[in-house]
Amino acid sequence: MPEEDVEEEVRSLLEFVRLDNEMDKLPSELSGGMRKRVSVARALVGNPKIVLFDEPTVALDPPTSGTICDLIIELRDLENVASIVVTHEMDVVKYLTSEYASIGERGKIKFKDDGERLCLTNTNIFMLRNGRAIFSGTSKELIDSDNPYIQEFIRGTELLPERTDKGQE
Repeated sequence: MPEEDVEEEVRSLLEFVRLDNEMDKLPSELSGGMRKRVSVARALVGNPKIVLFDEPTVALDPPTSGTICDLIIELRDLENVASIVVTHEMDVVKYLTSEYASIGERGKIKFKDDGERLCLTNTNIFMLRNGRAIFSGTSKELIDSDNPYIQEFIRGTELLPERTDKGQE
């Protein structure tokens, strides 16, 4: 890619993650949340159809975590980019499965809540425990699950690991 096209692509991706004003900063001058957004921009180079987010909001304050989730939602709803999000944070799951983005008047992005239903049709949840699939379905099906582990996870209660040392106390 010619150098002048690279700069235009970088500027476009930084604009998408709302960091176009920070283009001339060194990585050491960026906050943790800004670095996360730069990593999203880097993942979008080449216009992928699917992006993997591995714990994208870990160690972020709530507003910055919300910004990262908004970017994932924008990718899904406005750019037609599928995402696989690995997370242990139920708040992230709830947000990603209940909010959607649309373009409002004057081209401004608007986020809307799908309500308490948590059932966006273009979002599926896959849950693993000890390396085995224990759930696959919509967020509504997750919430309605009668699996005790899933219910504890949803409530955010402390989960005890399965004992592998039977007979030892």
